[in-house]
Amino acid sequence: MDEEAVRIPREQEWSPRVLDDMSVDALNAYAGQLEDELERVRGAIAAKSDYLSKADSLFRS
Repeated sequence: MDEEAVRIPREQEWSPRVLDDMSVDALNAYAGQLEDELERVRGAIAAKSDYLSKADSLFRS
């Protein structure tokens, strides 16, 4: 029985916002959102790195 290839949909590429028409308050809010997202991404990187390092040490034992 042939297995069908599993297709994982690609997420849309991130594109920066146009900043010219944004107020200072809106820019500050946007910067906060970006900082929150960056913190979330760094957390995911740390978790995956920890997982990979644990897996690596398991197979080296």
